[in-house]
Amino acid sequence: MFTENQNNIQRHALKTEIKTVFNSDSGVTYFSILIETSSRMSLYNVIIKTFITQLQKANRESQIQIITYGDSVNTIFEFESEPNTLKESLKEIKFSKDNEEAKLGEAMRMCFENIESNWSSDLMSKIIIISSGQSTDDSSDDLVDILSLDNNSIYGLAGCNSTSKSSDEAVKDLQSLLPDQKVIPLGKNPSQDIRLLMNGAAANAANGASSSDEEHSINCPVNIEVYPHSNETKSIKDDLLLDVVIKPDGNTVLVPTGTKIKFSSNKYYSGYTIQLKQNLVFGEPYEETIKLEFKKGQMEKTQFENFPSKITFQIELANDKENVHEGFVALNISYFLGELKSKYRCCIGVEGEIGNGKSTCLNGFVNLFNPSSELEEYFNANRTIDTHVTTSINNTSLKEILSSKHYIHPVQESFHDIDIAWSDSWGFVDTDVPLRYKAEGKIHHGTKKDECTILQPDDRYRIDCFIFVVSIRTFNNATSMQRIEKKIKEVLHLGITPLLAITFSDVLSKNQLQDVMKNKVAELSVQESNTFIISNYTERETHKDISKDVQYLRLLTKAVQLCKVKNEKDLMNKVKGISNLSINDNNNNNNNNNNNSFNQTPIKSQTFFESSSSPPAFFKSPTQQTSTTSTPSPSSSSSTLPPPSQMLNEQPSKTINVTIDVVTDPSGTILTSFEIESSSNESVSELKCKLINEIDPEMNANDWNITKETGTILFESARLSSVIKSSDNSDSIKLVLKKKQKLF
Repeated sequence: MFTENQNNIQRHALKTEIKTVFNSDSGVTYFSILIETSSRMSLYNVIIKTFITQLQKANRESQIQIITYGDSVNTIFEFESEPNTLKESLKEIKFSKDNEEAKLGEAMRMCFENIESNWSSDLMSKIIIISSGQSTDDSSDDLVDILSLDNNSIYGLAGCNSTSKSSDEAVKDLQSLLPDQKVIPLGKNPSQDIRLLMNGAAANAANGASSSDEEHSINCPVNIEVYPHSNETKSIKDDLLLDVVIKPDGNTVLVPTGTKIKFSSNKYYSGYTIQLKQNLVFGEPYEETIKLEFKKGQMEKTQFENFPSKITFQIELANDKENVHEGFVALNISYFLGELKSKYRCCIGVEGEIGNGKSTCLNGFVNLFNPSSELEEYFNANRTIDTHVTTSINNTSLKEILSSKHYIHPVQESFHDIDIAWSDSWGFVDTDVPLRYKAEGKIHHGTKKDECTILQPDDRYRIDCFIFVVSIRTFNNATSMQRIEKKIKEVLHLGITPLLAITFSDVLSKNQLQDVMKNKVAELSVQESNTFIISNYTERETHKDISKDVQYLRLLTKAVQLCKVKNEKDLMNKVKGISNLSINDNNNNNNNNNNNSFNQTPIKSQTFFESSSSPPAFFKSPTQQTSTTSTPSPSSSSSTLPPPSQMLNEQPSKTINVTIDVVTDPSGTILTSFEIESSSNESVSELKCKLINEIDPEMNANDWNITKETGTILFESARLSSVIKSSDNSDSIKLVLKKKQKLF
C-alpha cells in the first residue's frame, strides 16, 4: 500500500547495499579450479589457496572441484564434498621445486568428465584455470569438449615465477591456450581477482579490450531505501518494524507489477515479502511498512548471539528472470537499547588491573548510544600494561555526553528514559580505599590516584554496580587474582552482585579458553551467569562492528538490571525504615506498663521483594518450615531434611541452561532476566533456592512460585528433567520466578 510519512525530514536511512547475481534461475553453480603445480607457479602457493578460500565464502551454496596438474593430474577436492573439509584439502596442493611439466590437456579432460557426470539442465559451470601459460601436452581438443557444455564459462588467472617472463607475457601465453576466454593476471588481492573474473566489470587488459565491449555489470533498476519505522529506541526483544521505500533508478522507466522484494528470515527475525500490485513509474515511489517478528523463546545468551548484523533481501523483477538482485540492510544498535530504560539513575563502575581494558570497555558502552558508524573515544584508553593512563576518577553520564553535542540524532532524543552514568578508575594499587566508599558516593569525580580523599556522600557518584574487567592473561598471575578476589568479596559484602568481563580472550584457542573458564574463572566468587567474554575494539578499529556492539549491550543490560534491583531494594528499605521509625515514636508515647501496646523492638526492615505482612526477612526453604503455633526444640531446629534430589530416585544428570524472568506484580512486568546453569536432576525447590541466593538471600521463598512461561505453577518436588520433557529444547528451558499475589 502507498503510505504517507510525515516525519520524512527526521528519518535517517539505514545503510543498504545491492548487488546482482547472474542467471539465478540456472540453479547451483559448479566451480572447477585447475591449478598448475609446476615450479613456475610455486611462489603463488598462499595467493592461490587464499583465492579458493574466499571464492568459497562468496559462493557458499555452490559446489567446487579442485584439480592439480603438473607431471601428474589429481582431483584433490570433488563436487558434493562437505565444504568444511576444503581447508584440509588445500594442504594437498603441492608445488614442484624443479619440475616444469604442466599437463593442462589431461587436466581439462578430467574436469570435463567430472562435470559431465554431475550434469543437469539447471547446472551452471565456471572453470578457473590458474596457469603460467604453458602446457606440455595438447589441450585444444579438451578445450573444445569443455566449450561444448551449456551454461559454461572459462576464466584464466596467469602468473609466473620466472624473472625472464613478465605477468603480461604470462597473460598472453595463457590467452593463446584459451582463445576468446577471459584472462587476467594473478594478483596479490584474491578478492579483487574474484570480482574481476565473476562480475564482468573488467575486460581482458592484456588484449586491450574495453570493459564495455562485450561484458558489463548489470545495474539493479530498483532503488531501495530502508528507515526505522520509529525514531524511538526499542527493546532488542521487540518485533522489528521498517519503512521500505521502493523506486526505479534514474535509468529505468518503470518497475513492473509482480516484482517481489523478499526479506529473508534468520535465527532472530521472521521474513517478509513485498509484492508490487501495480507498475511503479519514476517519480512515484512506493512505501510499505514491514514487520519482522522477533522469534520468542530464545535463551538470554543465545538471544544476543543470534542478533543479526544485517537483514538480507532479494529483488525478483517480474520482467527479468535471468538475474536476482541481492542486498542487505545494516542494522544500527542505537535503535535497540530499550532494555536500558529505567526510572532510576544507574551508575556503573569498572575495576581491574592496569591495561586490562577498563576504559576501552566503557568506550564500547558509550558508543552504543552513538548512531554514526565511526567510533568515538570518551574515556582515555590505555594500550600498555604497566602505565596508568587513567589517574583520576572520571564520572561521565549519558545525559552529559548528549548535552555537549551540537547536533542530536533523532534516535538520541529517545534516550531521555535512559539514565546511565559510568565511573572510570585507575588500575588497582595497594593504596586503594575500600570499594564501599565508591558505593556510598564518597569518592567524587576528579579524585586523583595519589590523593584519594574520602568526602561527604554524593548520589551523583554512588556506584550501583561494579564490573571487574580482567584480561585473560591475568588469570596466570596469582597475586593479581588474589587482589581481584578480595575486591569482589568487598562488593558481595555490600550486597551488590559483581559482574566479570574477560578481555583479550582471542589470544587463546577455543579449548584453551574453556580450560581457563573451568579451572581459573571458577575460582572467583562470581556466578557463571554474571561472567561475560568481551572482545574490545582495538586502536586500529575506527568503525563500529555490530557483533561487538551486541556483546557490550548484553553486559550493559545485565548491569542496568542489577542497578534496578539495587535501587528498588534501597527505596523499599528507606520506606520501611521511615515506617519503623514512626512506629517506634508512637510506642515511646504509650504507657510503658501497657502490655497490649506495640512492641518496643523496632521491626526488622524488609527487602523490596517482601510485602509488609511477610514473615521476618530471612530465607526459609520449603523443606525446613515449622508450624507457626509451636516452638521447635533446639535439636529439631538444627536438623534439616535431605535435599529433594536425594529423596527422589537418582537418574543420570546433565547440565541445562535455565533462563529466568523475575516478575513481581500482577501485570506480569519483568523486573529482570538472567541465565543460570542447573542440573536436570535438581528439583524445582532447589532451583528456587539457587535463584533466591543469587537475587537476594533475604527473600522469603514462600512468597514465590516458579512457573512456566504460560503461567503453569510447577510442583516444588518436581525435577527439572520432567519440565524439559515438555520443552522443544532438551538442553535449555525458560521459566518465571513469580511473586505470589495476595487474595485480600
